[in-house]
Amino acid sequence: MKILSVNVAQPRAVEYQGKTVQSSIWKEPVQGRVALSETNLAGDRQATALLHGGIHKAVYAFSHDQYAWWETELQRNDLKPGMFGENLTVSGLDESNIGIGDQWQVAAVRFVVTGPRIPCSNLAMKFNDRSAPRRFAESGRPGVYLRVLHTGSVAGGDTITEVSKGDGVTIRELYQAYTRPRDVGSREILQQALRNEYLDPDLATGIGKRILDTQQTKEETLS
Repeated sequence: MKILSVNVAQPRAVEYQGKTVQSSIWKEPVQGRVALSETNLAGDRQATALLHGGIHKAVYAFSHDQYAWWETELQRNDLKPGMFGENLTVSGLDESNIGIGDQWQVAAVRFVVTGPRIPCSNLAMKFNDRSAPRRFAESGRPGVYLRVLHTGSVAGGDTITEVSKGDGVTIRELYQAYTRPRDVGSREILQQALRNEYLDPDLATGIGKRILDTQQTKEETLS
């Protein structure tokens, strides 16, 4: 894998559906090496750190390989790095081969994968399309959140080297199980993910709720 672009943003006020909201999804590419702390890249700040930030979601990486598909899907030809709110636009990123707990080395920086990005209304606002979150979910290619184990700096052109693997549950498997918890096999995947020490705690809470909801639905069906 290779970093093609490093993208940052500060929160901005945006009018959407009659309300003023704060969002940092309008990421812009920056040149040169960018310092990275345990919580964010220099020049980047999440508007809602509880949902999109913190040490377990310090950096968001998305695959540039998906851009061509999205240009067709959205009938647009103006997509540029950072369009999906990602900090790192990466070539060769494949959620089918990446698992929770995988560790990556980029120069002096060590990352660990903590989970997939779960789509929210920010995508609808960014693309001015209420169907964007649904389309994003259906694509099954959510990108990955990263925790920073060793700080340093990153830049476009840096190579990402996988240095260790996680527990075997891939990002794609987990994402599909999370968004379709009633499908056959989803419960087992979600339970396996919960046993991983590197799983984002906020995502773990959501997984626990889904497991409980599906169990209650099953019991109601059998009663």
